Amino acid sequence: MFGYVLPDKPNLYMRDYALFRAYYCGLCHAMKKESGQIARLSVNYDAAFISLFFHDVRGEKPTVVQKRCILNPKKRAVIAQTKTAEEVARLNLVLLGMKLQDDRADGDNKPFRRLAFSRQIKKARKRSPEFASFADECAARQREEERAGGSLDGAAEPFADMMRKTFAFLAGEKNATDIERIGYLLGKFVYFMDALDDYDRDLKKGRFNAFYRTFREKSAEDLLKNKGEDVRFLMESIMKGIENAYKGVELSENEGVVTNVLWYGLRWRFDTVCKKENGKCSKIRL
Repeated sequence: MFGYVLPDKPNLYMRDYALFRAYYCGLCHAMKKESGQIARLSVNYDAAFISLFFHDVRGEKPTVVQKRCILNPKKRAVIAQTKTAEEVARLNLVLLGMKLQDDRADGDNKPFRRLAFSRQIKKARKRSPEFASFADECAARQREEERAGGSLDGAAEPFADMMRKTFAFLAGEKNATDIERIGYLLGKFVYFMDALDDYDRDLKKGRFNAFYRTFREKSAEDLLKNKGEDVRFLMESIMKGIENAYKGVELSENEGVVTNVLWYGLRWRFDTVCKKENGKCSKIRL
């Protein structure tokens, strides 16, 4: 995914911070197990959150161990190892493949990046054909939507629906309407955040941007200055919908981290993107 679903660190308890790091590191090691060292470069906080969320939904208890970190060999990271992490690792690679294909279609060609991850993406699609099917359907619907020139909300529908199906699949027999609703709205949140974050770059390169198609502002600064209330109302509606759906989901061990992400992290991340400095989004580090 894209790096928009993560905790609000200042409001995170130390226990929950350590828990999130363990799942993040566990996902990194799962990427290595699934597709080799190069695949670990694609690990992101969005995928770590999905892993943490569905471990609790499924009631899966991770095996907690210490392993060396590839970025800091002297450090022995605490990691959470599970089957769910391996599934999410494959999902992450399928989503990466989808993004690389989208970049290529928009003329933002990255041949070396595609080449570096091509084998890993193919392997993930083969091992998780459900994720591949969701992604392919989303890509086809997205191209159709962009050509049709429909509404702002309609532009986000293909990705939102893909995430709804993905959450339903990962939940399995524990699936519920509220879980699907969270997936659907998180898909919308990520789609609109990416469009807002990339507004100036999309205009410069002549790529499709849902906000530009709707508001026709010449820059992200003008968009937030002239249409900021409309943008904030849209995003607040999505975030409030996520909070309401989350009230119907029962979690246990990971509830603190999930609550932090969905109640505080999303709003904090939205604010960081709106307050860009020198045309670049604030860098995020845990």
